[in-house]
Amino acid sequence: MTTRRKLSDAIANSEELSFVFGQAATQKITQAAEETKEQIIPWKAIACTFTFVPDGKPVRHYYDNDELQQWALNDIKPNGIRSPLWVRPHPRQSGQYELVAGLRRFKAAEILGLETVPVKVFDWDDRTAFQAAISENSNRRDFSALEELDNTLRLLEIQLGYGTEEVISFLYRMNNAAKGTTNQNVLVSQEAELVKQIFDAFGRITWQSFVATRLPLLKKPSEVLDGIRQGKIHYTKGIVIASIKDLEARRRLLKDAVSKSLSLSEIKQRVKALNGSTKPAAQPDLKQRLTQVVQQAKKDRALWSSPEKTQQLEELLSQLEAMLK
Repeated sequence: MTTRRKLSDAIANSEELSFVFGQAATQKITQAAEETKEQIIPWKAIACTFTFVPDGKPVRHYYDNDELQQWALNDIKPNGIRSPLWVRPHPRQSGQYELVAGLRRFKAAEILGLETVPVKVFDWDDRTAFQAAISENSNRRDFSALEELDNTLRLLEIQLGYGTEEVISFLYRMNNAAKGTTNQNVLVSQEAELVKQIFDAFGRITWQSFVATRLPLLKKPSEVLDGIRQGKIHYTKGIVIASIKDLEARRRLLKDAVSKSLSLSEIKQRVKALNGSTKPAAQPDLKQRLTQVVQQAKKDRALWSSPEKTQQLEELLSQLEAMLK
């Protein structure tokens, strides 16, 4: 594992910061990949340990198993693995390689029982390996909002030297300070400066938008997060669906939203109807009910013009008078 730099060093070296997080990183990684020769190594020599990622998970969260099976049989089997996997010498296991990018191809090789796979071997430290994994995967397919959330948090963990909860707490503190609800000193701290530079280097979303639109995903129900993670539903739709309290109703709407490609406005209408139907109306107490009934009776002309109804009313009134005595 590499030694973590001091914040002051990270902030002072803007060129390195750009390499680690910005467009320059992608260009240098792409250049390194083009200049590195392809090798053939045993499949069993590759370990999917992801020691360069804070939580030890791949940057891609989800692969559809059925889709992966079909792809392996219909594409990889007849054509072979055309794009080599990216690996590095394993930092902890002698003689082994650690997978940096190409998990889907690695899994396909496992399905087909391939003994060897094509690779490119890079001598990357943890930080560069993580950036390379993000770069390689984002070039193949855009990250979902949830993947973007997790990977951004991981980058912030690495650079700030914080745990996940500490990063989240610090971002909320920055946000509160920007709104003027807390002391604003946090906004001029070295940590805040580094956060701003990281988001500026990405150029996709501001840190304020990240706090407002990405962090709330962490509090959503697991089935909604899975739908977002799998790319089945956009995160804005998922957030609306997550507001349904009833589990079964929420799951039904989530299923319909995916299968019928419901628009955001259609989802909002359904959620409004569901929440309205499940919310019990507040019942007035006995005294309020008596007052309401008396008021309604006074206004009901049909009640006073009907001998039968006035007779019933007189009997009820006699019972009430007897109770009071």
